[in-house]
Formats: sequence, structure tokens, C-alpha cells
Amino acid sequence: MGNPLSDAAELLNGVVVVTGTDTDVGKTYATAALALAGYSSGRRRIAVYKPVQTGVLSGDSGDTDDVARLLSEAGVPREVLTTAEGQRLSAPMAPPPAAAIDQVPLLSLDDHAERIAALLRDHDLVLVEGSGGVLVELDGQAHNIADLSNLIGRNVDRNVGVVLVGRPDLGTLNHTLLSLDALYRRGVRVLGTVLGSWPSKPQALHETNRDYIRNIHAEDGTSVPLLGTIPLGWGSAAGD
Repeated sequence: MGNPLSDAAELLNGVVVVTGTDTDVGKTYATAALALAGYSSGRRRIAVYKPVQTGVLSGDSGDTDDVARLLSEAGVPREVLTTAEGQRLSAPMAPPPAAAIDQVPLLSLDDHAERIAALLRDHDLVLVEGSGGVLVELDGQAHNIADLSNLIGRNVDRNVGVVLVGRPDLGTLNHTLLSLDALYRRGVRVLGTVLGSWPSKPQALHETNRDYIRNIHAEDGTSVPLLGTIPLGWGSAAGD
């Protein structure tokens, strides 16, 4: 299958954190497409880490399994990819209430950062897929994926950047701008944006949203590149 994010390959160094404007925007598809871009550009040791996987039971397929399936179907050898979860929770909701239902403590941000640093020692590229949107709490201490990105950057001597995934539908401009603002205000390095679930027959709304997002600039005037649009149904695994 073709890769809608093949042009992002040159940005894929060190750790790339994949977050979203909301849940169910296509982060897992974007993570798989970025991993495929990394492989196509010569990375032969790629890791995908999910800090908190919610809404699945022990033994069920999670987001990292979907990434592995998509890459396998794209012809990537299984030995190239390492997948790992920090924590798995059964309820399909944000980590703090899901952990309360399961009656377990959440891993700390330091725990996640240490696991990511360990993966980075043995891999050319580490992709970290967040839960839900940018400000969803990960650890029960009000820390989110932006905080984790900054902590990783302080702990490893490698590049750390964030890819923001959004949907192409009505409301995405506000969600995208708010999410970018939240990232920039926290000092996060944004590599670019991605539109997931791109329809096979886009309407004027989808196209104008894409064109607007393609021309977004950060406060310092630098362009925030649109890295690509991922077609609805790309590959075959269901993803978040």
C-alpha cells in the first residue's frame, strides 16, 4: 500500500510523539504511516510505545498491535518493529478515571520517560502514541503528552518532536489551533500536522479545511507543515 506520510521521512529522528486534537482522529494510522516512512527511508530499528492504552482487556488487540499489523501488510519485516505499552486499562476513557475503575495506580511521567529512553538506546526511531487529545492527563498528577514530550527532551540527547493529528470535518480548525496553541505555550517542538480519515470524495468543507491547515504559521512566523492526509480506511487495522 502507498504511504500518505512518505514526505515526512526527513523529520523522523530520535523520538516522535503522535498526539491528536481529540480521540478517534486517526493517531494509530498516523503512527503506522510514520513508522512506514521511517522504514522506507532506511530506519531498520523502529519502536512504537503507547504510554497508556485504555479500553482494552488483557489479551485484546491494542493500538500497537494495529500498528504492527499495518506495517506487516505493507511488507515491513517483523523484526524491524518493537512495540510496547506502558500500562493497559480496561475502561474506554481518560487514564485517571480508567485507573480508578481498575483500582490501580497510574505510572508516573518519569516511568514513561525512562522506558522511552531505554527504547531509544536500541532503536533508530521511537514513536510515542498518546491517549486522546493534547491535554488529556496521563499520570494522575495533571501531566499530559506535552509534558511528557518536554521531559523526554530533557532526558535524552536526541531530537524530540510532536506530530498533531486532526480530523478534516467541521470544527477541526478551532480544535487544531487550540491544540497547537497548547503545545507552543508549553515549549513543545511541533514537526507538523496530519489530517486523518480523509474521505474518498472530499467536499468543499474538507478541502478548505485542509488548505487552511496547510497555511498555519506559528507565533514566530514559521510554517507548521501539513505532513499529509490519511485516507479513510487506509490499511486494514482499526485505530484511535
